[in-house]
Amino acid sequence: MDNARSVEATWPAIRPLDPKVPAAEMSDLRPWSMFRSHAGSIGVRLATCLIVLLAIELAIFRSGFFATHLAVSNPQIPAAKLALAVRHPDARVVYVGDSTIMTSVLPAVVSATCDCGAGFNGGFSAATPWLTNAMTWQLLGMTHPKLVVIDVTPWTFDSNARFVNGELARQLMSPGDLAALGAPLDFVERVDDALGRVWSAYGQRLLLKEWLSSLAPGQRYDEALLGYYVAPGSANSSTRLAAELGRLFGGLGQPTPSAPGALVIGSLINELRARDIAVAIFEPPLHPAAYGQVGGYLEGADAAVREFANQHRVPLIDCRAAVSSADFRDAVHLVESGARKHSLCVGNQIQALVHG
Repeated sequence: MDNARSVEATWPAIRPLDPKVPAAEMSDLRPWSMFRSHAGSIGVRLATCLIVLLAIELAIFRSGFFATHLAVSNPQIPAAKLALAVRHPDARVVYVGDSTIMTSVLPAVVSATCDCGAGFNGGFSAATPWLTNAMTWQLLGMTHPKLVVIDVTPWTFDSNARFVNGELARQLMSPGDLAALGAPLDFVERVDDALGRVWSAYGQRLLLKEWLSSLAPGQRYDEALLGYYVAPGSANSSTRLAAELGRLFGGLGQPTPSAPGALVIGSLINELRARDIAVAIFEPPLHPAAYGQVGGYLEGADAAVREFANQHRVPLIDCRAAVSSADFRDAVHLVESGARKHSLCVGNQIQALVHG
């Protein structure tokens, strides 16, 4: 009790507002009045911030400095893969598709075998035919390939597949592109897109995050791999293989060469040829367990691939026999040693196409 009295004695008394204080004096305590009274200093600070932001925009982003000095830690997203492609305009063979081609083709090994020029692996995780199409046209703005190798996975021929809007699509497509596919941006997404186009630091926030991640010891991606990437570790136990295959192949329709995704790839082939760019399609290797668990669908997909190749008169690269179960990290991705064996085969088949 004595302690409480001592605290009350030392604590300053809070007096109620005096009703006799003029309203003019009370208005001086309101926020807008305070802002008006300090308008000059606030304006100077805002102008300074804008000048600094503009200087960063012009000197770091618009000048190309950031693009040419950017390092990434994980080239599995479209934005990071395109950032790498900027520095490889000499690529003469470009590989596009999802993570199955990203992890099974080492461009340097292929180029050393096929004598067909430098290569770049533009595959990225979770790419669908629609995203592969968009990535291909983005890459053509940075490289000048003589040959484009397109990954045709079993999912390419899924009759149930449809375009799905998402973050990956927005990294590659404009609002107009998305609207043409029936997935226009909502108001918030349009504001976000417009802000990203005006303010590069915001628009390239994913790349800034990648750059910061690459500064950690041992996290910088080795650009000598030219877009090839495989995640560390392994997930090839029978239980994990079965679970992954169930997830990947669950809910698929019937494989057909006229599936929506196949039509997108067929249109891409025609447009590339119209530009005098040679095209080949590529069947990725799958773990042997896949043929035991979903063999029926895969047999149908193989037939669809061959019919598709005949319809479009496009060569098929198939090096699945070059690897075994020991070469797989998981159900659909090779380890690096397996990718090297596989890439030697790919190089030989491209050499036959280019020089045959």
